[in-house]
Amino acid sequence: MKPVDLIYPRIPLSTVGRIAALTVAGALAGGFYGILHDQITYTIGPEYFTRFKFDQFSYARPATNSPRLFAGIIGFLASWWVGALTGWVLARISVRRKGALPPNGVFAKSFALVFATTMVAGVVGYTWGLYRRTTGYSDSWRDWMGDLGVIDEEAFMSVGYIHNASYIGGCVGMLFGILYLMRWWRNKGAEQAGSD
Repeated sequence: MKPVDLIYPRIPLSTVGRIAALTVAGALAGGFYGILHDQITYTIGPEYFTRFKFDQFSYARPATNSPRLFAGIIGFLASWWVGALTGWVLARISVRRKGALPPNGVFAKSFALVFATTMVAGVVGYTWGLYRRTTGYSDSWRDWMGDLGVIDEEAFMSVGYIHNASYIGGCVGMLFGILYLMRWWRNKGAEQAGSD
């Protein structure tokens, strides 16, 4: 792949359908991950949702008054687009001029790398939050939590660190997925050259 291809991509028409399918698969996987993620973080610190996220996503409030359902909806809405972007980027980076794309199993492994990295980053964020409990939070964070009426500041901040770290983990995971796909193509090229 030449550098100009990243700036001005030329995508073979034969790959458009599969790229679209991988984008949709990424969106669904990202949304499902977001639902599970927010169910776990709601358990850790419900005030992060009730004092902050519920207002931020008030347009999506369900008719039923179930905070867990609302947290799940928020998880989907906050993550589906990250999964879609990841699916598109992984597919776009790995497409070749002649319309070749890696097999679905190879894409599944690259997606698994993205999600595993995101999960690890969330755990790191949680651990960092535990550490920050011992060092204290900045005055600006305390003022903000005071404005929101947060009672359990430690749980609120822990969930905040998890969420922020998870987004960072998603970006790093996408990079790992890209590197995995590029290595797969290099190995495939080496195999083909060896069989000639």
